[in-house]
Amino acid sequence: MPETVPIVTTTKKGEKVIIDPEASTERAMLWFYLLINIGGFMGVATAYCEKYIGWWLAFLIPLILYIPLPLLLWYLRKRLVLHPPGGSDLPNVFKVLSICFRAGGLKRIGRHGFWEPAKPSVIAARGTGYHTEWSDQFVEDVRRTFQATGIFCFFPIQYLNDNGIGSAASYLTTMLTTNGVPNDVISNFNSLSIILMAPVLNYGLYPMLRHFHIRYGPVARMTTGLALSTLGGIGYTVLNSYAYKLGPCGKFGSSETCVDADGVSLVAPITIWWVAIPYAIGGISELFINVPAYGIAYSRAPPNMRGLVSAINLFSTAIAYLIGLACSAVIKDPYLTWDFGGCAIAGGILTVIFWFLFKHIDDEEYTLSQSDDHHVTQQGHDPTMDGHNSHNPVIGTDPDKVYEYEKKGEKVPTAY
Repeated sequence: MPETVPIVTTTKKGEKVIIDPEASTERAMLWFYLLINIGGFMGVATAYCEKYIGWWLAFLIPLILYIPLPLLLWYLRKRLVLHPPGGSDLPNVFKVLSICFRAGGLKRIGRHGFWEPAKPSVIAARGTGYHTEWSDQFVEDVRRTFQATGIFCFFPIQYLNDNGIGSAASYLTTMLTTNGVPNDVISNFNSLSIILMAPVLNYGLYPMLRHFHIRYGPVARMTTGLALSTLGGIGYTVLNSYAYKLGPCGKFGSSETCVDADGVSLVAPITIWWVAIPYAIGGISELFINVPAYGIAYSRAPPNMRGLVSAINLFSTAIAYLIGLACSAVIKDPYLTWDFGGCAIAGGILTVIFWFLFKHIDDEEYTLSQSDDHHVTQQGHDPTMDGHNSHNPVIGTDPDKVYEYEKKGEKVPTAY
């Protein structure tokens, strides 16, 4: 995606359209997440293969999927923008932070003007003679980067409501009636819901909202996702509560002692298919949380820090695992209902806090970092012009303004 700001272009059919980097990033990330879960959904096939045929076929299927990948990479090599590694911007980030802390201290973190002292223009105005190896835009990118990492701090609660703490969801399925259905199959409803819902968002909901000029920014989407994951956590809580209530062993339905005289597990008269509902809700919540998170990680970080910000995003999964390990002593009967319920309560509270902390980001203009960005040079013009030339008129970052010009039949200005 070479565009870093919205531009007007004409299609082969002669239709004048806006290429919006936010919409492009959104669609690319949705495709990325969809394809990941198509691969993940193969777990259904391998679960049944393992149960009815053998482990050899369960391992053979992934092997067959991997064999064509080198050919696919060879086919795509000419269709990718390849560029040499540019090193890391981390040393400059630490220098920027050092200047900001010396100027304001810890008490100014998060307040307006915290990042200003590190901007070269401010340093030059003070006449300190300090040599900087970055620009004002780089400092702004660092600010946006740390803002993004703050967002990621809320994601572990989504993961815990999505799958339960540790193996809590697995314990729940052992208390329900399976009728021969492998327990592993139910968890794949997470991937199935993503596979079914991603095209709906990609080609239905999001284009419709853009058509009616309804702003549904990344923070609003992530808030929706956190609310959905909380709803999934409530679903687990209710199911586990009824499994305890209706099961023959009460609040010890998942324990090894809950068996009959023949050693067969005693279960509650509740079909295991009910668990598919919170699994599916959790999968849909991922589309509203993880996909915008990938987009924020990509758009807000300087080019040489995009990998780092993406890694911080994924690190939230590790935090969720650590919480599961720390709570392992209570992930058992008779505490399972509260294992789910506690996360659901925390999820509901954090959803509200998240919205009020970060809702202002949706009011900011969506821009991709242009600090020494190879994407800018792909447009075939001088990078110092920040996206401006006579062939690619930059129209700002508000497509609604362009729409108003087009509707009136007026010429779109080169920039405003």
